[in-house]
Amino acid sequence: MEIKKECEQYLAEYYQGLFFGNVNKRYRAMTGAELRKRMSRLTEANLKPLVKSNELSDVHAMLSKVCAYLMRREGHLTGPALEQWESGCRQMNEFCEALARKDLEYVNGLSLEDLEQVLKMQGIRRYLLTNSLERAYQLFYIPKTIKKGILESVKQKPEQEYPGAREMKRRFILHVGPTNSGKTHDALERLKECRHGAYFGPLRLLALEVYDKLNTEGLSCSMVTGEETLEVPGAVCQSCTVEMLNDHEYFDIVVVDECQMIADPYRGHNWTRAVLGLRAEEIHLCMAPEAEDIVVQMIKRCGDQYRVVRHKRNTRLTMEKKPYNLKQDLKKGDALIVFSKKSVLALAAHLENEGIHCSVIYGSLPPATRREQVRRFLARETEVVVSTDAIGMGLNLPIRRIVFVETRKFDGVNKRTLNPEEIKQIAGRAGRYGLYDEGFVAAIDEPEVIEDGLSRMPMPIMKAYVGFPEQLLNLPAEIDTLVKIWAGMDTPSIYEKMEVDELLALYMSFEHVHRDDMGEYSRQEIYKLITCSIDIDNKMVMDLWKDYCREYRDVTELEFPYSPGEDLYDLESYYKMLDLYFQFSRKVGLPVQAENLAEERRSTEEEISRILRTECSSYTRKCSACGKELSWDYPFSICERCFERGKISRGHNRSGRRRAAGNRV
Repeated sequence: MEIKKECEQYLAEYYQGLFFGNVNKRYRAMTGAELRKRMSRLTEANLKPLVKSNELSDVHAMLSKVCAYLMRREGHLTGPALEQWESGCRQMNEFCEALARKDLEYVNGLSLEDLEQVLKMQGIRRYLLTNSLERAYQLFYIPKTIKKGILESVKQKPEQEYPGAREMKRRFILHVGPTNSGKTHDALERLKECRHGAYFGPLRLLALEVYDKLNTEGLSCSMVTGEETLEVPGAVCQSCTVEMLNDHEYFDIVVVDECQMIADPYRGHNWTRAVLGLRAEEIHLCMAPEAEDIVVQMIKRCGDQYRVVRHKRNTRLTMEKKPYNLKQDLKKGDALIVFSKKSVLALAAHLENEGIHCSVIYGSLPPATRREQVRRFLARETEVVVSTDAIGMGLNLPIRRIVFVETRKFDGVNKRTLNPEEIKQIAGRAGRYGLYDEGFVAAIDEPEVIEDGLSRMPMPIMKAYVGFPEQLLNLPAEIDTLVKIWAGMDTPSIYEKMEVDELLALYMSFEHVHRDDMGEYSRQEIYKLITCSIDIDNKMVMDLWKDYCREYRDVTELEFPYSPGEDLYDLESYYKMLDLYFQFSRKVGLPVQAENLAEERRSTEEEISRILRTECSSYTRKCSACGKELSWDYPFSICERCFERGKISRGHNRSGRRRAAGNRV
């Protein structure tokens, strides 16, 4: 209480000097009635109901105007007017004490020393004339203090963040080559000789494939991903998604797959952590050629040994010069590439209605469903594959020809032309070794774009992304403040800060859920929940995440998700909700209904597979207004007829409004 009183007294005296001082020049002519009206608002009673910092900023602005006006009148008054002026000055000085008490409510726990530091900062005096202390504290003091704390807490070189790895003499083998060149195969052959090893890849599907492969070939292996765990008693190896990497665990042999993803702004930091922080004697890194330079630089900065093993495609890849015609050129074994789930389903429906059976592959399919689609293609139950660029990673299919039906994709911001790295990653799936001597690549439109992408040397990756250091959560600031300040600070030349927009979006959602009790949650606890791997664009998944954030402290077990519906989108969303149920339960230490979860996953996968097998032909594009069937590649949501009707209707409405306006005149 003594500290609080000292702070209030110090701030009140500061405000009295500020608002009646030379820095306050916010003079504005006003009548006596206006002055009395403003002063009647500047009372302690009127401060009590204020609950927001911006409301206090308005009070600061009003007080500065009143005090400036009072100072302007000093020396020009006599008699009763002078007495009124002196009374007004006393009233405003007393109000400064009340304002100081109210302002300090918004910066709880501030010591007198901290308060003095805040009020001595450059630019603070003018700012406080129109803004609350809390705003000034956030704008001036917190960034300076946090930046200093970050510099003291985080090593200037990211590789120094992993002292355990720096104490080891690690040996790296870099497997460098294009898609379909046997990089991962050779690395896994070495992993089979491990005593305690691990595989880390970008996809749950890849982790599942490696888990199956190693167990089938006699190496006991468990699988660990954020959404699922498959334990094998006595396992000497684990197959994981890269996010599950534990840099405190020791291994003798490790394989890290698809290391070119080190340049991904959202997930790349996980590969950076693997290269810098893995505690392993022998580390095999599989990558596309464009990642070699940046990875070598990182290894050199760590002081470790490395050698490069270059892999070449075992089958020739040939670009077909003639534009591909979907009606005339389609053959068994072709893979048709488009860049959205909607286009995959529309094209597959078009082909099914033409009597051509399809396997479909896109990112939101559950892993088991993707494998079922692959199985059907391998078993010749389907003739072609229709896929997004999800085919470019982790799926070994007997594809003779890759056909780019589209050459542009939406990247979340703009629709852009494919870059050479993307073209090579996808095209490289053609001509699987052991089945074909040659792979072919074709395009319906702009084949020159694909040919140019295949012939270009890849642009080397210039930056590796680093993640938010969790030790910063010990600093005295909210997570969003910490993240924003950290993201704006410089990094060593070869590194770049990860994108933080999704992290901040989840923090804002958590803050909204717990706006009345945020103080009851530690920063570490909140961070654990906002780093759940979820689809933030899926409303059903986000609503479930918010429900779990709201209830998990008050229950002994999270509520099991319910299926929102029976169509394809609902089932895919339900599968993501099941994944979230498992992931969230593990993060907060609550039990999981393992048998129920396994059964629901299995039945959901089977139902999605059934829909794709028996109802795919129904996913044709239809006009959203009249329901008329559209061609699979029709670019708009309504047909031309409905569009023209809409134009006529809009024209009538506008002319009607003009006539009505004329009548009013």
